[in-house]
Amino acid sequence: MKISINAGHTKTGPGYGAVYKGFNESEITRAVATELIKLLKAKGHTVYNSTVDQAETQNAYLKKTVQLANTSGSDLFISLHCNASSKHTGYGCECWTWKGQQITQAVKICHQLNKLGFRNRGIKDGRNYYVIKRTTMNAIIVEMFFLDNETDRKLYKSIGYKKIAEAIAKAID
Repeated sequence: MKISINAGHTKTGPGYGAVYKGFNESEITRAVATELIKLLKAKGHTVYNSTVDQAETQNAYLKKTVQLANTSGSDLFISLHCNASSKHTGYGCECWTWKGQQITQAVKICHQLNKLGFRNRGIKDGRNYYVIKRTTMNAIIVEMFFLDNETDRKLYKSIGYKKIAEAIAKAID
């Protein structure tokens, strides 16, 4: 299978991800994406990196991400993220797809992350997300865990980015 992997958000500037108590979304997503790409290639998949490190605006970041994914000719697009909630009470993992479609890989990703200990929040309707609307293949936004939730942060620290990448790779096969 051809898969396009996006480490969500830019490293700096517009489109930069969440930061909370020493946890940096951009750094986490890049660590997971690097490991995930390596694992998927080892399994024989053709993998494209559609990560954008810097853009002049949030919209430019999103356009470039979609352009990279669409020109790759991939069968599947996965964008990795860490969630956050306004009151810091959200926890767990979830996937966003077009109209909440139960894409097999999305369902399996939630299941595999749940097996690591993250609450399975399920599949959500992502039709309003730019990358979901504009990619030409099945697209999944993976919210791996809540960056601003103490329980999720502790779990992430104990298992690390490699275990998360392994869980996602297992779900994609």
